[in-house]
Amino acid sequence: MRVPNSKFFVLLMIFSVVISNTSVGQEFEHSKKQNLIPNPSFENINTTIKRIDMEMQNFAIMKDWKASTNSPDAHHPGVKRVKFVHRSPNFLNQFGKQDPRTGEGKVGMYIAGGLYKEGVTAKLKRPLSAGKFYYFHMYVSLGEGISNSCTSSIGSYFTARVPKITATSKIKLHVESSKMVCNTKGWTKVCGVYKAKGTEKYISVGYFSDGPKGKSVKGGKYDTGYYFVDDVLLMEMRDPKNLVAGQVCNMALDFSPIEFLIGESEAYKEIQKALDSYIQYATIFKVNSVKIIGHADDAGSSFENEIMSSMRASNVKKYMIEKGVDESLIEIVAAGDTSPVVTTGSDLDPDSNNRVEIKIK
Repeated sequence: MRVPNSKFFVLLMIFSVVISNTSVGQEFEHSKKQNLIPNPSFENINTTIKRIDMEMQNFAIMKDWKASTNSPDAHHPGVKRVKFVHRSPNFLNQFGKQDPRTGEGKVGMYIAGGLYKEGVTAKLKRPLSAGKFYYFHMYVSLGEGISNSCTSSIGSYFTARVPKITATSKIKLHVESSKMVCNTKGWTKVCGVYKAKGTEKYISVGYFSDGPKGKSVKGGKYDTGYYFVDDVLLMEMRDPKNLVAGQVCNMALDFSPIEFLIGESEAYKEIQKALDSYIQYATIFKVNSVKIIGHADDAGSSFENEIMSSMRASNVKKYMIEKGVDESLIEIVAAGDTSPVVTTGSDLDPDSNNRVEIKIK
């Protein structure tokens, strides 16, 4: 990989990459724990709120997040438990029927210039550190029920204090989509890297200028673009001196166990390819440990299976060290045939027990 110059870092801070994603992989504990965003998937609500005057102000039930401008919407089953003095028939249903990317909650907002733009703000779990680089992503989906346009003008903005955003604000996003986000059937990842000044305590998500940068794809003039947002992530990175453009946002964040062929323990080409995603993650983000757990099926004796699982874990460790993972972070465990994921009578492939699991903390 080449070493980028300072101009690259400036570009990396300003521009982001969008990646279409129609499936959700295995949850990854490390990114959950390192995430600086409170209530990142909009699952938690203020259950003490029983009554709100206007249904169009339902975002008040969302925990940890506040409206930064106008009235974004909480799309969450908890809305049904609130008594609204003034209801708006079919209010939430009009925006579209997309399921949340994960869990039960998502938020919705108009991404438009002038009086109609909306956004949400949250206080970070801890302030950002000066000079550090932070990986950011969120998933968005264009609301098909009400939108007649789509845009690239959506992303995140970082501030030291609660931002004062008005309908005439001209605030440039720190991380902004580099492509049009027009998907109404699935979720698209808006992603980028931000270099912190060291004073940032708040993040705002949405669009906060008075003239959308993105272009309309319907009608010729930007009119209505309503977006759902889910799964917001902000994580501190290691020194990204060896990164190339696009590498971070193309990186896998959801992993599955590494499966071996029966009787095999070498890290052959297919195994290496699967390991590369883990290696990239462990070298880019701040991790405290990498536990490699080798497994085997029950074809041989317990002693033989333990040896096989140990060889698999050891070969994985060797490859990870060769590719730049700090050896002091790595621990190997030989589980033998004691922890099968496929048991007698299961419809799953019995070869799945010939595997290595990697747990990053």
